[in-house]
Amino acid sequence: MEDYLTTAVRVEDENAALRAILEGTATVTGERFFDALVTNLAKSLNTHSAWATEYLEASQQLRVLAFWADGRLTKDFLIDIAGTPCEAVIRRSELVHYPDQIIRLYPDNPGLTAIQASSYLGAPLLDQAGRVIGNLAVLDTRPMAADPRAKAVFQVFAARGSAELQRMLAERALRKSEEKFRRIVETSMDGFFLMDSRFAITDVNQAFCRMVGYAREDIIGHSPLRYAEGDYGAYLMAHKDEFFAQELVDHEGAIVHRSGRRIPVLVHGMSLRDGNSRIIGNMVFVIDLTLQKRSLSLAGEVQRSLLPQAAPAIPGLDIAGRTLSCQEIGGDYYDFLWVQGCPEDQFSVVVGDVAGHGVDAALLMTTARAFLRTRADQCGDASQLVTELNRNLSRDISESGRFMTLAFVRFDPSRRSLTWVRAGHPPVLVYDPAPDLFRELNGRGIPLGVEESFTYESYVDCEIGPGQLVVIGTDGIWESVDRNGNAYGMERFRSVVRNGARSTAQDILEAVYADIKAFTLGARQSDDITLVVAKLKEEGTPVPDWAI
Repeated sequence: MEDYLTTAVRVEDENAALRAILEGTATVTGERFFDALVTNLAKSLNTHSAWATEYLEASQQLRVLAFWADGRLTKDFLIDIAGTPCEAVIRRSELVHYPDQIIRLYPDNPGLTAIQASSYLGAPLLDQAGRVIGNLAVLDTRPMAADPRAKAVFQVFAARGSAELQRMLAERALRKSEEKFRRIVETSMDGFFLMDSRFAITDVNQAFCRMVGYAREDIIGHSPLRYAEGDYGAYLMAHKDEFFAQELVDHEGAIVHRSGRRIPVLVHGMSLRDGNSRIIGNMVFVIDLTLQKRSLSLAGEVQRSLLPQAAPAIPGLDIAGRTLSCQEIGGDYYDFLWVQGCPEDQFSVVVGDVAGHGVDAALLMTTARAFLRTRADQCGDASQLVTELNRNLSRDISESGRFMTLAFVRFDPSRRSLTWVRAGHPPVLVYDPAPDLFRELNGRGIPLGVEESFTYESYVDCEIGPGQLVVIGTDGIWESVDRNGNAYGMERFRSVVRNGARSTAQDILEAVYADIKAFTLGARQSDDITLVVAKLKEEGTPVPDWAI
C-alpha cells in the first residue's frame, strides 16, 4: 500500500505520460485542444476525471471547456466556484493539491460525495498579466501523494492550456470586434471598401455598391480607379504609392455611377499593416457629398454672378480676367470699376485674396466687393478708398484672425499712366516686350483687416505705353504644384506671359491657365487662382456705355 501511495501520481513512466499528452494535443487547437488535453491527462495520470475551464469573473463561475470522467467527454456547462476545490485555485492563483480526504474539506459539495472523491490537483490558467482566466484540474477516488516531478509535469500542461485559452479568448474578441465592425460597416450610409497592396478591392459594403451601381461580386477584385472620374482617376494613379506610404489619407474627389452620374465624394483612407508593420492594404470610407455640394454649388453660382460677366471695352485697353476656385466657392476676387460720374473717367482693376477657402472666405470677399462698389461711386483717391475699406473690414474681422490682400490699380491709358495701391498683395507685374523687361509695382501696405488705423499710399507709374502688359494675379498661380510637389513658380509664369505678349489679353489669360493645368496634371488644386491681364493699345475704340 505504501508503495502505491508514493508512486508519482500513479504514473509508472513520467516520460511516457508526458509524451502521450504532447502527442495527443500537438495537432489540434481551440476546444478540440482541450478535449484532447483532459482526455489524455486523465488517462495518463489514471484519474477518475480531468477538466479545463474558463473563469467568468463577473458571475463567479467556471465555463467548462472540456470535462472527462468515467470514459466520457462533456463540455460547455457552468460550475459555481463557491464551495469547490477550484475556488481555492482561483482565489490563490496557484497550484492546489489535496492528496486525500477532500470530502472532509468540502462536506457540502454533492459532486464530491457522489463519487466518494479522495484527492484533487488543480492549477490556474493565467494570462500574460498574471490574471486568472481558467483552471486545469484532475480528481480521483484514491489518494494522490505529493510528487514534485508530477506537479511539474502538471504545471507544464497548465501553461500550455493557458496559452491556448489566451489564443481562444483573443480570437473570440477579434471575432466579436469584426462582427461589430461588420454590422457598423454594413449599416453605414457611407461607402466602405478594403483594398489590398495591388490596389484591388477585397471587400465592400452595400452603401458603396449603391453608390456606384454595381453588385458586390462585380466590384470585388477590381481597382477603385474603375469608378473614379477622369481627373480624379489620374490623381489616384499619380499618387497611388503615396496612399500606401501614408497612415491616413483624406481628400475630395469624384466617382461615377454606372449610369454615368457624377458623385462628389470625401475619401478617408487608413493603411493596414501586418505583424511586421508592412503595409498590406487600405481601409477606405467614401462619403457622398452630393447634397452638400449642391448647396455649395448654388452658393458658388451666386458668387460667380458677382464677378464681371464680360471684359469691359475701355479705350486704349484690352483686358481679361478669370478666377478658378479650388472649392465650390472661394476667397479670391477680382472686379472692374469704371466710374463715369467722376470728374475724370476712372477705370480700376481690383484683385483680392482672402486668407483661407470656403464659405467664410467667400463671405469676406463679398463684403469687400460690396463696400468697394458702393464707395467707388463717390469718387476719390485710390489710397483713400482702400484705407476706408480696411477700416471697415478691421472692425468686423480683427478678432477672427482673417485678413485679405488686395491690389488696386487705376488706369489712365490716355495719359499712359496708372496709379496703384498695394495692401499686402504680391506686386503687380508690368511687362514691356520691346526691351523684354518685367518690372514690379511695389509699395508699402499691409493686408486688409490687420490694423484698423493703417493709412495706405498711392503710387504712380507714368511709363505705361502701347504693347505693355499689366498682370495682376494671386499666389495660387505660382504656388501651384505638380504631383511631385514641385512649384509652378514665378519664372514659368513670366515665361508664358512673355511668349504671349503679341496676343490678346484673353489669349494670354487662356495660355496661363492651360499651362498651369498641364503642369499640375494629376495633382489637386489647393488654392484659388485668379488672374487679370491688361494690355495697353492705341486709342481709337469708341467709349461704350459700361459702368459698375
